[in-house]
This record gives sequence, structure tokens and C-alpha cells, in this order.
Amino acid sequence: MSGEIGVIGLGKMGKNIALRLVKKGYRTVVYNRSGGPVEELVGSGAVGSKSIEELADKMKAPRIVWVMLPAGDVTNGMVKSLSGVLEKGDAVVDGSNSEYRYAVEQHRSLAENGIAFLDAGCSGGPSGALNGMSIMVGGDEKAFRKNRKLFEDLSVKDGYAYMGGPGTGHFVKMVHNAIEYGMMQSIAEGMDLVANGPYKEIDLKEVAKVWNNGSVIRGYLMELTKRALDRDGRLDGIEPYVEDTGEGRWSVQAAVEHGIPFTSITHSLYQRFSSRSEYRFGDRLLAALRHEFGGHDVKKKGGKR
Repeated sequence: MSGEIGVIGLGKMGKNIALRLVKKGYRTVVYNRSGGPVEELVGSGAVGSKSIEELADKMKAPRIVWVMLPAGDVTNGMVKSLSGVLEKGDAVVDGSNSEYRYAVEQHRSLAENGIAFLDAGCSGGPSGALNGMSIMVGGDEKAFRKNRKLFEDLSVKDGYAYMGGPGTGHFVKMVHNAIEYGMMQSIAEGMDLVANGPYKEIDLKEVAKVWNNGSVIRGYLMELTKRALDRDGRLDGIEPYVEDTGEGRWSVQAAVEHGIPFTSITHSLYQRFSSRSEYRFGDRLLAALRHEFGGHDVKKKGGKR
């Protein structure tokens, strides 16, 4: 037996984290707002609970509870609720993509009750949660060292590390995701040029295959590019609407606050905003101004000029 842990939130990530821990030999006590995922995990060897109070009652002190819920109010509310349920010596791990400033507040609040807090930025998606993630941990260093084996068991080899005090885990994960924004934008722009440049006969799937093998830009995102193109060679079934989850915005804000040049990543964030409207007012005004000062043609709705 490797130990005991509670897991709250059995969505795509939380469910696979719980499954991995069960397979690693942990006595894994789980809770989810809806009961279906709990029943499924119980069938795989976990211990079910119908409330966070029951989860705590089914665990021996000192407890460690991993929260894997959507970032923001949901996670913040759960951490606050746990502060009234857990006891001195227990620990809470927040594995969401929460803003790092929240982690500082949560650490301070839980510490008043003698409960340790760790903010764990997790990368690797559902597949990584099941097969091994990359984990960036911040918060109470004593609690991290005490539970080092947990992070080792949830990550790939050399895939976890302690970043520093409260908020550092979420901060490093935030910057990680911002870098991902920039890398995705570069891949998208490069493939756009290949697709719409002078050589229409180029097979995009073949490009992605070659770039995945031996090239200096090979990597996981390029592998995902190849996977997407294998399903739909011209991506005709996908609308050009790109959402953002907040971490790109927070990173740009932090860069502004600290005077750090953040050009490529800021551009990638703004491109996501631009993708959400085919006819943004600013673009329409830009076209109108070109017409006003230079008499340039304006493309009217319906294709007329």
C-alpha cells in the first residue's frame, strides 16, 4: 500500500488521477458532486463518499486531499469548505489552473487552521493524468517533502519539482500555458502559409509527419497537429473560433506589471480574441479609413465593392 489520499472532482483530469492512484496502490477516497463518476471509480477500486465530510471521515489523519475542479469560484469555494472540515496537520492540493494570487490567499487562510496548502500546476491533459503528468508544485515546503512520493507517482520521470512558496506552482504553470499559446500560434501561422502559399499541391499531413521526425520543431504540439490533420486534412469541419481559459491573459497582465517584454505571447492572445468575430468593428474601421484617405476599395457585405 502506497498510502491514502482523497480526490475531489472526478472530471476528465480528476477521474484519471484517481485511477492512476488506485493502480499505484493508494487507498483513494473520492467525492464528486454527481454520483455517477464516484460509482465508476468505486468499481475500479476506490472508496466512494457522498460528501466532503464523509470523505474526511473515511480517511485517517493526517489527511491529504487533492482538489481537481474548474479554476475560479468552484475551486475557491471548495477550498474554503475544506478548511471547516479538515483538521490541523492535514493538507490540501489544488491541481486546477487557478490564478496564482488565489493560492497565496488560500495558503494564508488554511494555515490559520493548521492545514497545509500546495498549489500544483498540472500539464499533460487527461492522458497525462492517467499515464504520468508534469507537475509544478508551490506552497508549504514541509508538506511537499512529506508527500513527495505522491507527486513522483503522479508524474513521469523527472516530471515534477518544488517551485517555491505559495502561488509559485500556479504561476509557473500559468507561464507554461502562455508559452503554449505562442507555440500553437506559430504552428498555426506556419501551416497557414504552407496551405495557402504558392504550392497548392503540398499535402499538409506529409508536412506534419516530416516535421515530427528529426526536425528541430518536432514535439507534442506538432504530433497533435498531425493527429488533427489525419482526421480532417483541411480542417473544413472546424470553425475558426479560438477560446482562451484565462492563463494567457494573466500572464500578459503579469508581464505588464513587471515590465517584461512578452511580444509573441501577447500577439497569440490577441489573435484568439480576433478569431471570435468575422467582422470586428476595428477591422471595418481600418478598411473605411483606407478608403477615406486613399480611395482604396472597400469590400461590402455580399461581395460588392
